[in-house]
Amino acid sequence: MRIWSALVGLFCFFSLTSCTKNEEVTLIRLDQQLFPGKSPDSVRTLLNRNPAVAQLYFNANGAGNDTALVRELTNRVTNPALNELNRQIQAEFGDMADLKSQLADAFTNIKKDFPDFKSPKVVTVVTGFLGPDLVVTDSLIVIGLDYFAGPKAKYHPPAQEFPQYILRRYQKQYIVPAIVFAISDKYNAANRADQTMLADMVYYGKGYVFTKTMLPNINGEPIADSLIIGYTDKQLTQTFNAQDIVWAHFIDNQLLYQTSPAIKQRYLNERPFTAEIGQACPGAIGRWLGWRIVGRYHDEHSSVGISELMRNADARQIFEQSGYKGQKE
Repeated sequence: MRIWSALVGLFCFFSLTSCTKNEEVTLIRLDQQLFPGKSPDSVRTLLNRNPAVAQLYFNANGAGNDTALVRELTNRVTNPALNELNRQIQAEFGDMADLKSQLADAFTNIKKDFPDFKSPKVVTVVTGFLGPDLVVTDSLIVIGLDYFAGPKAKYHPPAQEFPQYILRRYQKQYIVPAIVFAISDKYNAANRADQTMLADMVYYGKGYVFTKTMLPNINGEPIADSLIIGYTDKQLTQTFNAQDIVWAHFIDNQLLYQTSPAIKQRYLNERPFTAEIGQACPGAIGRWLGWRIVGRYHDEHSSVGISELMRNADARQIFEQSGYKGQKE
């Protein structure tokens, strides 16, 4: 018996994937609990049962004692248009088994490399865009499903607040990559004294490499890079093919060690395109370049595991050892 136990243990050591227990995902559908109750009392009771959600998503201290919030939510769950949107959302997402399974796989992958990770509770809500799209903390994730209902939904996030290049990402396949990228921040070491563009680029690049590493395969295929960074497939292809031009722009304009916040924003913030390079160049191009740098570094240093990569706060070292100079290979 002891010999058999030892063999089993040895097999598990060499087959971590099969012997590692999958992380459990606690998914609470507050969207399905909120709409059946149409009275202030039912709304108040729901908030009181979920004070952490009330605080995190609605910024409500005292949960059900926030009379303005109770009144607003009551008005919304009795609104015929929002009820129609909710029915569309329920049809679009179903029982959410696929999302729960993807999160379980991603959380399991994270746990393998970061043993201190504890799977957060996941809560879904539908409020007619009353709160944010997604909130991620160490212990709680709140998903505003109304944001991710997709292009066929009757209502969408307000266009005056969300430009089209952002709106097109509000589909359910973007949810898990966005959550995993947000989690990466906890493990992404950075030298706060380094305020250069390069430091920010590498920081984003490490986050994208983390996300790509931790996301599960879907139908045997890796999740598309477009779902991680938010570019279209066409933008990714064009940018990859033109990266020598993009890189030359960064070098010619001495951008890597630029510390001006205004200049950094032009290349790191979300924009419809990077005007300084051209209308075909997508916004936040510095983030994409950071991904290329860190990805190449990680490929060239196969002995460096993802946990070691994330602990490395030396952006300049990662850049120099990546050997990246705008090349495609």
